[in-house]
Amino acid sequence: MTTKENLKLQIDWFNYFADYIKQYNINLYNEACANADDVERQILENEFIEFPEVEEVKNCYECGEDIEPDERFCSKECYNNSFNERI
Repeated sequence: MTTKENLKLQIDWFNYFADYIKQYNINLYNEACANADDVERQILENEFIEFPEVEEVKNCYECGEDIEPDERFCSKECYNNSFNERI
């Protein structure tokens, strides 16, 4: 078997494993994904690849204006407009 074929079999095995964990314990799956991302990021940062910190900006669902992280609309007017469009 070639190296490429061996790598494909190994990737397939990891995918089957991850799919099983996801199906039976979604919390464990999510924690494992977050951990893998953290480890990968640390490895890349150790190699002097810098990643900018991402600042989350939320926008009003109606008009697109910047809003507070825990809000959905910038004003009562936008909320009412959005509600009226859904009716």
